[in-house]
Amino acid sequence: MSNLVLTFIAEKEILLREFLLEKNISKKTLTRIKFDNDGSIKVNNKEENVRYKLSLGDVVQIMLPSENFNEHIRFFYDDFNVIYEDEYFLVVDKGSNLTTIPSLNRDEKSLLEIVNGYFLKNNYKTIPHIVTRLDKNTTGLVIIAKHRHIHALFSKIHIEKIYLALATGKTPKEVVIEKNISRANDSIILRKVSDDGKYAKTHLFTEKYFENIDVSLIKLKLYTGRTHQIRVHSSFLGHSLLGDELYGGNKDFINRQALHCYNLKFIHPITNKELNIISEIPKDMLEVIN
Repeated sequence: MSNLVLTFIAEKEILLREFLLEKNISKKTLTRIKFDNDGSIKVNNKEENVRYKLSLGDVVQIMLPSENFNEHIRFFYDDFNVIYEDEYFLVVDKGSNLTTIPSLNRDEKSLLEIVNGYFLKNNYKTIPHIVTRLDKNTTGLVIIAKHRHIHALFSKIHIEKIYLALATGKTPKEVVIEKNISRANDSIILRKVSDDGKYAKTHLFTEKYFENIDVSLIKLKLYTGRTHQIRVHSSFLGHSLLGDELYGGNKDFINRQALHCYNLKFIHPITNKELNIISEIPKDMLEVIN
């Protein structure tokens, strides 16, 4: 894979620097292009500096500088499921028992380190940047940018996140949970509902109640992204997620929290097209309700 190139058409007369800032090419990115060996800014196939005055219809091409792994990075070459990929980012389906980023436990692999191997194997001239994260035992969709500039663009767009989960008992048909979440006093991991915590909002829909096992299949839309938000809010309702021992869940049916990032909806940061990406419910959750 060659260096990432972004192409724009000038809509009016404007200084190149101002035009690039309008196109979300940050000052930091411009500095990297200026000082890194393989970045460039071209107007109509000719290199220009940012003081150049554009005319209507000029073609501007930004070659983003390559990125290199540092010497401490680990690479693994496990198979993993790529749901979507283009030249700017990929969306992968993370399995359970896998952290998104490296942990302090060097015996554990992480999704990022597996994607490192994928990038190296495919000769990408860049490194992966995690956009969205999931807990170790939560499965589903994770977005990974192929350049720090693309990662920065994702911070400017809204990503709608829909989860599927299995909860204990018969959950309400529909409920909005707006309860602040803070860290529990005696734990660095555990979270709790607390008035002095950070604002958190979850919209819960019951898809189906399975009376024979007293379990509900629920769909959840996140409006905020607090640590353990769905798990804490579900527990607060009195309907802990199956397998979620940390928050009182029943482990008889499944040995992890039964939570899956099912659907991501967002506007592509480069093409401006709407993307609607789905990952089907995983086998271990399906076996419970079947």
